[in-house]
Amino acid sequence: MAIERGPAAHRHEGYPRSIFAMYDAISAGLGITDDGAVYVGGATALVGDIRNIIMQGLIGGASGLVDGDEIEVGPQTAGELVTANVYPARPLIEGMHIAWAILNAAINGVVLKKKQSAESEVETPNPSEKDR
Repeated sequence: MAIERGPAAHRHEGYPRSIFAMYDAISAGLGITDDGAVYVGGATALVGDIRNIIMQGLIGGASGLVDGDEIEVGPQTAGELVTANVYPARPLIEGMHIAWAILNAAINGVVLKKKQSAESEVETPNPSEKDR
């Protein structure tokens, strides 16, 4: 099976593609169960789009986790990570779910939660305890 890759994949009718069109194409076939992401049919997303969305997400994030260690990610590292960890190296549904999550964050936004250190929890009094 040939995989659409990089700029060559974008040399046909319909490109450039809207971020919303790619989101809809992936969303149409993605389902989530207790066991994780499943393909439910109806998706029209291209493998090259899925791989490219993940690669661009890695580049835009500028970092990633590899074996639990945070690494700096540029275009070359992102390409290597996609080659090693996205279809055909891993099941396509996994990449589909990651690409959907990246587009969902870009379109709908995300709320990042800061971790509180044990020290800041001790130093910050509970407002209800002040009144006692």
